[in-house]
Amino acid sequence: MPRRVARALAPMLLSTTLAGPVGAAMPDWAEAYTREAIVAPVTLENARKYRWYQIGAVLRSEHPRVYDDEIRPAQERLKRHGNALFEELKGQVDTLLALTPSLDEAGPFHKHCHWILERPPGEFPTKLQIDLEAYCREKAVPALYLRLVTERAQKLDVRLATLRRLDVGYPGHLVGSPGFVGRADVPGAYARALEDRLVAAQPRVIADLAESFRAKTLGGDPLQTDVAQCRDLLGPWYPQRDTARDMMLGDPMRSAGAGTEAALRFEQAVGGACRREAKAWLMRQQPEIDDAIRTSFATLDPNQGPILAVGTRCTGVLGRWFSSFDGFELSLTGPLQQTCRQQAQGLNERAVDIRARALAARFAAAPKTLDGLERNGWFGVSADDLQAAHDPRDPERGEVDTLMQTRVDALVRPLREAARDAALAEIRGFYEQAGLADAELQPARRICGPYLGRSTRMLPPGGGDLRQAIGEACRDEEKRVVVHRADAAFAAAGIEPVLGKGRLVLSAPDGRLTYADPRAVVIAAAGNGLQVRFRRTTSWFFWTKENLRVTPFGRDTPVLAGDLAADTHPSGGKVWRVTDLQALPGLGGPLATLACLTQGPEATHALASLGLAGMVSIFVLDLPRTGVELFLAAGTLSTSMGQCEDARRSYFALPGPGAS
Repeated sequence: MPRRVARALAPMLLSTTLAGPVGAAMPDWAEAYTREAIVAPVTLENARKYRWYQIGAVLRSEHPRVYDDEIRPAQERLKRHGNALFEELKGQVDTLLALTPSLDEAGPFHKHCHWILERPPGEFPTKLQIDLEAYCREKAVPALYLRLVTERAQKLDVRLATLRRLDVGYPGHLVGSPGFVGRADVPGAYARALEDRLVAAQPRVIADLAESFRAKTLGGDPLQTDVAQCRDLLGPWYPQRDTARDMMLGDPMRSAGAGTEAALRFEQAVGGACRREAKAWLMRQQPEIDDAIRTSFATLDPNQGPILAVGTRCTGVLGRWFSSFDGFELSLTGPLQQTCRQQAQGLNERAVDIRARALAARFAAAPKTLDGLERNGWFGVSADDLQAAHDPRDPERGEVDTLMQTRVDALVRPLREAARDAALAEIRGFYEQAGLADAELQPARRICGPYLGRSTRMLPPGGGDLRQAIGEACRDEEKRVVVHRADAAFAAAGIEPVLGKGRLVLSAPDGRLTYADPRAVVIAAAGNGLQVRFRRTTSWFFWTKENLRVTPFGRDTPVLAGDLAADTHPSGGKVWRVTDLQALPGLGGPLATLACLTQGPEATHALASLGLAGMVSIFVLDLPRTGVELFLAAGTLSTSMGQCEDARRSYFALPGPGAS
């Protein structure tokens, strides 16, 4: 009311005020301009129009012949009038800024007040301009942006459906500054408003999460861990582990960005709820997956296809739901893996039993003899059988092989034991039916040859203990042959009637004498398949002659013969000097020949079998010599035992190790 009265009295007061001092005349244009500005409605637009209630530089330039003193009263009046309107114009600035609906339309804060101080060149700002611009900059605009950022936070669409694209970062690019606006903590206001918004939205988002997992079905794709599911659902709102950030948030002296803590608390709460719901959903799928595993195994035919190892089979079966077990709770995967392994083991046991029984039936129909064992792979699982059972691409196929071998062994053990006993009886029978001659022993040795390391024929691979038992039986029979030969050779040698207690003596190439016990010579030669006989012949005039003859055991030819001459040992006692003894091929001298007849493992065994182990060296020298020196003394015998054996077999037509 007082302001309306003042405006009504303004024309009357104006005439008095504009009269000025005595003798000064107010220009008409200045009087008209002042009257018009004072009576004009009070608006920001009029304030700008009337140059914030002063005679502006443009208007003044239109009247260059007027002195400043002439218009000073008008200027003073306009100034007082403008200053009186400051509060009203402040309200209009507030009203103008209140019309700004959003940050996007508001733009940077620094563009809102500069228009107040805009003026043409040469014009000075009025106090009204300065004060109003200061108010706008320090009060009105900060209040505007406090409101706008608060409203922006309050209007955020915080729902589960929008989280992946929801950005709650402080809109500093719209405000025009990441910090204060004037003295107003605009970022702080935004953070507080954002926290209120997120706290209010959190229950709804968590409820949406629960509903989302309740409605979710198993589907055909591999399962995702709770972390992966929540990362897909929440996107950037899934909390990521950040040690440095967590340490910073735990620091009471921290200085976090606008809304950082509020957003972090929200994402931790929502992320934790999501993981709980995801884990619960995964556990709810466990019974269905367990049933599906059992169903998948129930449809498999144990008669068909290769047998896969349990781990390989379960990798394929569980791979339908798990591309990897990393990140899943053991409470979820453990029972499923146990179910799968149990089902796979049951399937494999049935499949192996079917194949093992087929093999056992084949072995049951085979002869329970040594030949039946050899022709049927020792009644065991062959490499071909295993290859037919497992998948060669299975990295764990050894598990299937072991299961197959164990099952077949259990089924075939009685058959194998029966065949083993029959095979051992066969070997004994072969040797019992054979004589002591090599020709008579050939059938038995042809059977036992490969078990004794002789290449008479090939044996199937494997055999293990069974093959070892047959080899032991063959070696035992060969030892019996050696002993029987030694007994027979000794009985037929004629040592006592011809030589009495005397020893044999031979001259070495270096002239020294070498003595040998004739019993050891006979027994050792018998071990090598040779019969040594000592004979005495009497002429018409009762003249006698002694000699020795060496023939293959059981044959009269060929003959290796030599003469014996009675002699006396220097220390007393009768000895028999070996003279004119035929030499074996490749050997020089009687000593080398006789040494060759008595060397070798069979000769050694023959001596040991008859209790003559102390005579294994056979030869006793006048002077001590080592075994090597003995061979050197025997001349060409120094090469090898193999040369010796070749010489014997060549001369006496004895069968070789691989003869059949």
